[in-house]
Amino acid sequence: MTEKGEPLAEIENSIFYVGEGGFGGDSGPKAEALDPPQGIEPDFTCSSCIPENQAALYRLNGDLNPLHLDPDFAKRGGFPRPILHGLCTYGYTVRAIVHKACNGEVERFKEFKARFSGVVYPGDTLVTKGWLDKGGRYLIQSLTDRGVVLSHSYAMVEQ
Repeated sequence: MTEKGEPLAEIENSIFYVGEGGFGGDSGPKAEALDPPQGIEPDFTCSSCIPENQAALYRLNGDLNPLHLDPDFAKRGGFPRPILHGLCTYGYTVRAIVHKACNGEVERFKEFKARFSGVVYPGDTLVTKGWLDKGGRYLIQSLTDRGVVLSHSYAMVEQ
């Protein structure tokens, strides 16, 4: 809560299983396409080197999922090694947005939406790119050397 008693943040999430379907009924409206513009350089780019011990540190937040620390468990999940927590990936991306699009003024950061589309491993370099779209909205893409890890993303920034 803020000093005025207002919520500091609202968090909304959803889970979907690609290709599962079969639930019947209307699938609802299609999401807005949030792809970065083709052939246009981003308005900002920010690279973050993820420390090898980042998953162990992030675990202190209470996410005890062994997928992030146990190599055998990660292999059973189809990964060659433990992956970084999704919210930690969000955190690095939002930090890049605040640094580059908000000039470090966190109060200008208003909203962020993204879809996980790949994994980040401790030790990766995460590159976040932003294209100013309209009305303070940046189209965002975060990627590693293996490809895009956050897609269909935008951030709202007070201009």
